[in-house]
Amino acid sequence: MRYKFIFWRFSSLVFRNSLWLRSAHQYRTRQEQKQGDAPSKGNNVGTEFKYDLRFGLLHYSDQFTTYSIFNSRDALLRWAREQGKLNNIVIVIKRSDYGGEGKRRPRVILACERNGNYKSCKYSETTDIRSDANSDMKKCARDTGTKKCGCPFLLKGVNIGDGDDWKLEVVCGVHNHPISEYLQGHSFVGRLTEEENALLVDMSKSLVKPRDILVTIKDRDAMNVSTMKTIYNARIQNRTKEFDGRTQMQQLLTKLSEHNYIEWHMTSGDIVTDLFWTHPTNIYIVRAFPHVLIMDCTYKTNRYRFPLLQIVGVTSTNMTFSVAYVYMNAEKEDNYTWALTALRSLLDDNCLPGVIVTDRELSSM
Repeated sequence: MRYKFIFWRFSSLVFRNSLWLRSAHQYRTRQEQKQGDAPSKGNNVGTEFKYDLRFGLLHYSDQFTTYSIFNSRDALLRWAREQGKLNNIVIVIKRSDYGGEGKRRPRVILACERNGNYKSCKYSETTDIRSDANSDMKKCARDTGTKKCGCPFLLKGVNIGDGDDWKLEVVCGVHNHPISEYLQGHSFVGRLTEEENALLVDMSKSLVKPRDILVTIKDRDAMNVSTMKTIYNARIQNRTKEFDGRTQMQQLLTKLSEHNYIEWHMTSGDIVTDLFWTHPTNIYIVRAFPHVLIMDCTYKTNRYRFPLLQIVGVTSTNMTFSVAYVYMNAEKEDNYTWALTALRSLLDDNCLPGVIVTDRELSSM
């Protein structure tokens, strides 16, 4: 049994080493093709990498070796991450030191995202499960995974001089894992910049679809590897930040007040049951064209399943315009009475509608 185990371990190591070698060969082929297609720019950064057959290690020292002096810490980080993107490597900050008294200068240690080892938390090692509703809870080991594999790749940025000048040094340019073929799906490198996040906020306010937002961002930056999940998460974060601790109903009432909407609501205790709102411009138009009003409810517009009553008018050129909107707790006669009473209070006696068109809703009729 002992010899079988040794043979199995040896076979697995050989198979894993062969996978690394094949991945490195494929990557080198792609890099050579890119170099053959792209013109040389004459920079001081190498474009070749070395593969150590003895230990299955990828050497990327030349790609991150530079003699340039960066005018700020952010410029150094930006250059290192851009070089990482060009080589399908995700660069993260492992440790940062802002210096102190004496001769210790500010420095930052950069590493591959697969640097270090996974540290399991004793509170997340197990989870409670039950086979059915009547059985007791049982402890079961959670199926967890990690991308960390102890990658030794390290870069060091050091502040030099009395100003904010920085230089970059390669501490270890070796990777002990195959390099990713694509960066899509890496959460860190797929983050949005401040400019991209501001663009997302503006386009979201203009009711642009998330897929169109993603296409616009990728058109502006060809190196962007964000996904639809990134767009959805950013929209949720911006919406939560905009709410500033308010509930959805409080946020709606705040926005109606900010944009000078006319709003009335009916409550039952502390709960809003009916909400009527319209804009002063709509009232001016309906006073000019009060002859025909069309009313109908639509559904599935909110998570509370309140029917939305939409009141529409018609101009002399057969164009429709919105008059008012009403969220109602139910389609009952009392709710319709309250909504139409609110609309009637905004109209004069000489501009009452002559015809009201609706479906065969008995409560409305």
